[in-house]
Amino acid sequence: MAEKIGVRGDTSSYTSLMECRLKNSHVLCPCPQLTAYWTPPPSWVRRACCCETISKMSPFGFSIFRDAKTCCIFIGLILLTYYLIMDIILFMRFKTVDIVEDSKAGAQDELYSPFTHLSVKALMNDHTSQYIISPSAEYFDTITQFSTRFSFITPNIISFTHLFLGFLSGKFVASENLHDRRVGVVIFHIRTWLDAFDGVVFRSQSGTHLQFQSVRATLGYYVDTTCDALGGVFLCFGILFYLWKRFDKPELPTWTKAQEAASKTGLLTNGHTTSGRETYSKKYLFWKVFCYGLCLACAGKFWDLTVGDFKEIFQTPLKDPKLSMLQFELCHSTTTVILFYLWRIVEGQALLQYILIPIIIDKIWEFLNYTQYILLFIIVGLYLICLLYIRHLRTTLGL
Repeated sequence: MAEKIGVRGDTSSYTSLMECRLKNSHVLCPCPQLTAYWTPPPSWVRRACCCETISKMSPFGFSIFRDAKTCCIFIGLILLTYYLIMDIILFMRFKTVDIVEDSKAGAQDELYSPFTHLSVKALMNDHTSQYIISPSAEYFDTITQFSTRFSFITPNIISFTHLFLGFLSGKFVASENLHDRRVGVVIFHIRTWLDAFDGVVFRSQSGTHLQFQSVRATLGYYVDTTCDALGGVFLCFGILFYLWKRFDKPELPTWTKAQEAASKTGLLTNGHTTSGRETYSKKYLFWKVFCYGLCLACAGKFWDLTVGDFKEIFQTPLKDPKLSMLQFELCHSTTTVILFYLWRIVEGQALLQYILIPIIIDKIWEFLNYTQYILLFIIVGLYLICLLYIRHLRTTLGL
């Protein structure tokens, strides 16, 4: 094959080799019998969403994924403004309500609002889930009566469905084609919507409409949390496999002895190769992705534990009127509100939303480098502060 590729040291030989490897990308998989991530995803999805045919068909030459960076900045500014306005309304109302009473279930015909039936979980929920995903899921069920008409579809069935979509999303994200990765982001957003919708169906079928709280120690709770975790795992593996392909060492069959010696000394492991192509070892790339996956796991677990502790303190009815008044004051204190808001920013679902943005604008490697250690430090630090604060609250209220 080396004779057909070209002359030793010629740049065209490397180009021809890489084209050959792209056409046969499945051979990159060390264990092809265990995973299908290394095989390219179906190309018709990419062509349907973002190929040049759409641009030519449109009178304005518009393509769905054209100039994604500018679109992300524009949409991001709109969302930040929207989130800020909604947060102001939310916490202004929170000042006047007692979540012990407000967190109770609503009537079956009551319409959803992100400002009513407030609970600790709702106040610590991430912005996208609170103001976009949850309202759309609630209104969809209200309009279509899905949970009533299709009562045979249980929340667990929906959970397994979005688990499959998480796997499919990871497959697209693992592609070397940028448009495929953007399709994977869209699929993952659908998975996230279904993740919220299974909770809507559960509350409707269990008679706890608009009561936003985790029902622990049940089969549905463990199924939901497991499927959520695996969805994040599939996304991380998709990113890992993409980085492996992007920074894979060019294994030229016509290497010189100098190149072989440089490879053995580690010059071709992390950094730039003699051909000028940036490469990193698989272990190094795995560690980068593993650090963000660890952040996701810690954020999700610590958030869930903190929600449970705060719920036990602030949503438990107290018989003593003085303690109830003190409970209300502590719940609405500045420290409590700040901790609630910080968790809204670094909650597990929020971190999943953050990593989807650099995938769209093709900056995933830069994002992982910037957030590798600082993000984990913030999450662990916030959790430790909450533990100390919760201990102080328990002592103050005598719980």
